[in-house]
Amino acid sequence: MGEFKVRKIGFIVGIIVMIAILIMPTPEGLTEIGQKVLAVSSLMIIFWMTEAISIPATALLPILLFPLIGITGAKGQNDIQLFRHYAYQTVFLVLGVGFLATAMVKWGLHRRISLWIVMKVGKKPKMIVLGFILATAFISMWMSNTTGTAMMLPVAMSIIATMDKQVSVGFKKAMVLAIPFAATLGGLGTLIGTTTTPTGTSIISETIGIQLGFNEWFMIGLPFVIIMLPICWIWLVKFYKVDKLDEINVDVIKEEYKSLGEMNKGEKVTAVIFAGAVLLWVTSGLWKSLVPFATDETIAIAVAIAFLVVPVDYKKGEYVLSGKEAFKDAPWETMILLGGSMVMGNAITDAGVAQWIAGSLGGLAGMSPIVIIIVIGVVTAFITEVTTNAVVVASFLPVLPGVAQAIGMEPLQLMLVCMVAANFAFMLPPATPPNAIAYSTGAFEISDLMKAGLGLKLLCLIVFPLIMYFITFGLFGIGS
Repeated sequence: MGEFKVRKIGFIVGIIVMIAILIMPTPEGLTEIGQKVLAVSSLMIIFWMTEAISIPATALLPILLFPLIGITGAKGQNDIQLFRHYAYQTVFLVLGVGFLATAMVKWGLHRRISLWIVMKVGKKPKMIVLGFILATAFISMWMSNTTGTAMMLPVAMSIIATMDKQVSVGFKKAMVLAIPFAATLGGLGTLIGTTTTPTGTSIISETIGIQLGFNEWFMIGLPFVIIMLPICWIWLVKFYKVDKLDEINVDVIKEEYKSLGEMNKGEKVTAVIFAGAVLLWVTSGLWKSLVPFATDETIAIAVAIAFLVVPVDYKKGEYVLSGKEAFKDAPWETMILLGGSMVMGNAITDAGVAQWIAGSLGGLAGMSPIVIIIVIGVVTAFITEVTTNAVVVASFLPVLPGVAQAIGMEPLQLMLVCMVAANFAFMLPPATPPNAIAYSTGAFEISDLMKAGLGLKLLCLIVFPLIMYFITFGLFGIGS
């Protein structure tokens, strides 16, 4: 009954807030179209936070509301686009990885991998969580954090299923949430770990002429990864009381692993395709120049098609996956959610809402640099919950050099603060693809993501100004 009340209140409040923003005088510095986008975005945020209607249904609201209130097709600095963003490239990565997960489950490969990991990590549930945090973060440093999440989640879900009677609900939630959180933090460590970083470094190069290559960013990102991963682990095991759980009887796991016997042909073929995908993702920097337009999504769709055309038994006409199997279990809800979040995020950018928010920070002039760092970080970190962090960086970074001049700070200081804080996206599914993919498993409610994510976000916001001020700025010789 409590959840129903929250949803009902959220539905009413969301509509009231949207109408109130639409009829109020247009704020100074914001266009009429920007005001309309702000109204719809506010409605979607409230609906997402309260689950007033289903999460994917909220993601479809722009298709209804943008034409009705005159946002779609509006002319300004950019046209406000609608349908094309529902086909955002990451949507197809999710589709391809969905085929991969279906194939692993069909042939039992995920179970074999998960049982092996449990046997190697140890008996304590908290150490299993740490093992997944470290593995996911390391993978996400060298490939897309979205891909890293998608690779590790099926394994975690299988472990949860295997140990269902031995572990608490809290452990299950901690296990699944640890993966997107660790992927996001790990992706911060290198220039290639997330689309946010190359987007931001390109803007920095274009606007203030400072080049940040792989090694330079490694010096920036790695300290955050080293410091924040243990904090993430401690927070999750304490929040879900995983540290109080008894040791798991690994003998049972060993017996189950032995009972699997030899790999069947379908399992072997799935393993080869999976290993090939991982190899292509990890080594993309080596062959990218030969196929310059290939992306992570290209590899994911190649894998998806491979599952449909590679036979397990050619004479019987049996393939790794049939079309019916593959498309029936595809993560459609997650794909719609990602598309809707990109529609909203790009509308916020194109209508000037993000620039309007960033421009309002000029009132920080005269404050202590550490206070300004905290304010910029907090604003960025919470805005990034409602749209992807790459969109936040693309929106805010071009504005920040002017803000920095107005308040007497070096532009690179504020730009780096924004880039790092944009990665603290832990509270909502639309905040970052890893969150959305983890949410699609159904292993936790959106309230779990909000509570655990808020705690981790606050811890990051407490620690990151100190790292930024005393480590990052010192390494680059910027600031006072």
